[in-house]
Amino acid sequence: MGLGESLIKYSVSLLLAFLAAMIIISLSGSDPLSGVASIITIPFSNPDILSLLIQKFSTILLMSLAFSISLKAYRFNVGIEGQFLLGAIGAAVTGILVNAPPILMPTLVLIAGLSLGALWASIPAYLLYKFGVNEIVSTLLMNFISFYLVDLIATGGLRDTAAGHPMTIPIRIEAALPTIVTSPRMSIMPVIAVIMVLGIGLFLYRTVAGYELRASGSNKKASYIYGINVKFRETFSIILGGALAGLAGAMEVSGLHMRLISGMQSNYILVAILAALLARGEPVWLVIASMGISVVEVGSAALQRTSGVPSELGLVIEGVLLLVILTFEIPKFLRRSFVKEVSLR
Repeated sequence: MGLGESLIKYSVSLLLAFLAAMIIISLSGSDPLSGVASIITIPFSNPDILSLLIQKFSTILLMSLAFSISLKAYRFNVGIEGQFLLGAIGAAVTGILVNAPPILMPTLVLIAGLSLGALWASIPAYLLYKFGVNEIVSTLLMNFISFYLVDLIATGGLRDTAAGHPMTIPIRIEAALPTIVTSPRMSIMPVIAVIMVLGIGLFLYRTVAGYELRASGSNKKASYIYGINVKFRETFSIILGGALAGLAGAMEVSGLHMRLISGMQSNYILVAILAALLARGEPVWLVIASMGISVVEVGSAALQRTSGVPSELGLVIEGVLLLVILTFEIPKFLRRSFVKEVSLR
């Protein structure tokens, strides 16, 4: 697809998405034009909201990257939510219980989160490799186990008894990620997220292993013929995605909340998968898609506080955007199906 065609497709999709938003805003009794303008401008209106935007963008970017890496192998790791939570558990437990030199603590916290995320993803990956269990089912079911694990820890021996919501006590101050801005406080979360995107991009497009992973997803039969271990590449992509999602969870704990909180995953899985699909799993485009979705998320939440418009408006905009883009793909899908049918005759 050429650049011009892509611009037309995304421009029309954005127009229709915001038209749908204007209708909902109008039905809620607010001015639709000013409402849409507020969604776009509020996230940049003051340093506190901008800091929140950038930190939300960092998490969504890593989560969408986690989903995209398995998508490249034509596998669907919908368990990034559970892997995120296991990473958060690893970071919280390490940050509370481990007493290491201060210079090492942030690294240990991130490694713990990354490792637990990868370990959690390795279970459905092994089931896929050994028994052919569909990864959509196995990763989705493991999400529910992770919810109970978070509740177990957040209400167990590490709980904050003074809090009215299930959460742990704060991690050690030494375990917090270094800050790049002190007022308002913003950690190095965006730096880590962008570095991961660059690293995964180089891996996918500048290494043999990355080429084999992409080849496994684009044409499994040809990959088998040319000696690529497709099953291993598929398994590896899920585990690598789990590591990235676990890293995102660890960053949320050590860079934002400073503790494990029940429900801290919010709707990250929905918006991350949406960003990955919008960007077609391409690391560079993920940055743009994740930032756009982050703006809509923060802007919609702010609009709810100021005008009473439901915060779910953001999901409406994002859903319409994806629906229209997928609609543009129907003619291409039909052409491919026709060509395949003709070739088989």
